[in-house]
Amino acid sequence: MEKLKQLIAESNAQFRKADHLAYVTYPMIRETKLLYAIAEVLYDSLEKGVRAVLEYERMYKRIPLVPGTLDTELEIFKDVAGKYGFNRNIVLLLMDLRQLINAKKKGPVEFVRRDKFVICDDDYTMNVLDINKIKAYVMDSREFIEKLNRVMRAK
Repeated sequence: MEKLKQLIAESNAQFRKADHLAYVTYPMIRETKLLYAIAEVLYDSLEKGVRAVLEYERMYKRIPLVPGTLDTELEIFKDVAGKYGFNRNIVLLLMDLRQLINAKKKGPVEFVRRDKFVICDDDYTMNVLDINKIKAYVMDSREFIEKLNRVMRAK
């Protein structure tokens, strides 16, 4: 139970940080590279939220205690999401953010162009981040985090 509470608390803290960065800090300083930092923090928040739901399911032995990658956990989460009323699009958002983070880690080129942060893959496929995209990510995540807090408090 302690691990569950810790995951939820960390998820909430990371979400508040991403929300503050997107809606308060970024408009004040207008540093485009901050967009990637917001995406990383948001990814961490969502990942911990998904792990919290799975931890809850493991506590009651509804799913097996199989250590796995995030991909396997997301597949399990897809099955569990409907039970608690979570929107399955959160999985797509998480995968999109992970792909973006991996592209930055492995990609050879990144640059700023007209208030957009551009990350290129090895084959120079471009991933573009702008504030509108980040705000859309934050809004979708807010719905998930609020639902997570309601569902896990009620249990």
